[in-house]
Amino acid sequence: MSNASDFIHQMPRISECQRILKAAAMLDAILMPEWEYRYYSYNTQWDANEQMASMRDGEGDHYFALFDSSNRLIIKGYDKAYASLHQDQLGNVLEGVPADFKTTFLDEPAFMMDQTTFCIWNEEEQNEWTSSRHLADEAYALLEVLVGGAEHYHAWAQEYYEVELDLEPIQHVFAMKPLDEQLLQALNPEIELDELEEDIAEIGYRFRRNDI
Repeated sequence: MSNASDFIHQMPRISECQRILKAAAMLDAILMPEWEYRYYSYNTQWDANEQMASMRDGEGDHYFALFDSSNRLIIKGYDKAYASLHQDQLGNVLEGVPADFKTTFLDEPAFMMDQTTFCIWNEEEQNEWTSSRHLADEAYALLEVLVGGAEHYHAWAQEYYEVELDLEPIQHVFAMKPLDEQLLQALNPEIELDELEEDIAEIGYRFRRNDI
């Protein structure tokens, strides 16, 4: 039986997580052309047979998610507010992580393992989320987009980027519909498709140029 909170049991399958995190990264690229001010990112070319998604809020909160060649997903995160309130619970938060993740994930300096308030993983054969520690649902607040989807992103982005956005084009991106000029204009009329070429390639999002 997995050692997991109620929140983790609401988490979607690995393929669905991949879709959601790609969508959030693509929307951030559209809404915020300057990479350093974005919240979500996704890199389909992180390493051979590995893809990586991340979130950074610029104030210390972050998570890193690694999709590997064995159809597995592991996510670690750091929530400053949770850490300050529950420091006594975090001593062995990485205990129990499968050894197969050591070289690709636990030993990766970019993932800042010394700053971790939660770590969860899903191995495709079980398709079950697991954590080495049973933490309160609040420990996973940084992962709300994986449960709330387009509606969560819509509410969050309007506040974070201080813009008014229609829900429908955001739902289109979360549905992985190809990005075109018409959809782009509905989200950010000040950016053109050509300006997103590198982001589209890195995220691995589909687009078309002739449906304007």
